[in-house]
Amino acid sequence: MILLIINLCGTGIIFDISKKNEYTRGPVNFILYIIVFMYYIESMYTVQKAKNDSILVEFFPIYYFIIPCMIGTMIQGLFFGISTIWLCVAIAFILVYIEIQISISYIDDLSGLYNRKYMNHYLNKQQNNKTKNVYGFLMDINEFKAINDTYGHLTGDQALIQFGKILLHSIDKDSVAIRMGGDEFVIFAKLQSDAEAIKLKKRIENNVRQFNIHGKEPFHLSFSIGIAKFNGKNIDAFLSAMDDSMYETKNMHRLMQ
Repeated sequence: MILLIINLCGTGIIFDISKKNEYTRGPVNFILYIIVFMYYIESMYTVQKAKNDSILVEFFPIYYFIIPCMIGTMIQGLFFGISTIWLCVAIAFILVYIEIQISISYIDDLSGLYNRKYMNHYLNKQQNNKTKNVYGFLMDINEFKAINDTYGHLTGDQALIQFGKILLHSIDKDSVAIRMGGDEFVIFAKLQSDAEAIKLKKRIENNVRQFNIHGKEPFHLSFSIGIAKFNGKNIDAFLSAMDDSMYETKNMHRLMQ
């Protein structure tokens, strides 16, 4: 902006327009292109930093936007008289729009967590990578029907939302929280041992306990949980092991009532 203001004084350092209305580049016009490329690099750095800070950017690769813009800038910079920047920006926005639609399709509308579709995507990805240190935590809210019957379905929705928030605050950047459907939730966490899995389970239980003590909602939350470790091969066996473990806990809860 400073260079362009200086240029308006008639210096012609960035560009000049002759009396015949002919546009020509000035001697330091290239500086504008250097500055633009610095912003491109800064954008990629910002996104990488966001990934390190656990901000969700998996379904919005910055390269989908930056690379078309960089190509357009390079072509326009190298070949005088060709204008390609805005064309490539338009292409970049189309790619961004497509990525946003993909991202939305993986999000549960009510809880804001990932949905069942994303769970399938995540497990297939882990299977292809032959990951073996992923633990699954399948959770079911106890007496959820009673919350709906006593306080109404809007309050029941709040119970799902609050439980989703508790799960998000319980996990780290290497874990994902998913609402499978209804009052069933699942967490996938990359852990090194069974002891770490138990530690995460206790963290969730403690966060739920704190919600019940300090929360302003008319209901209290409790849940049954099943834990299983993924062997990197059989997804169905992994889900079945979580399910069996969770229902074992669910039955114990019913017997204690």
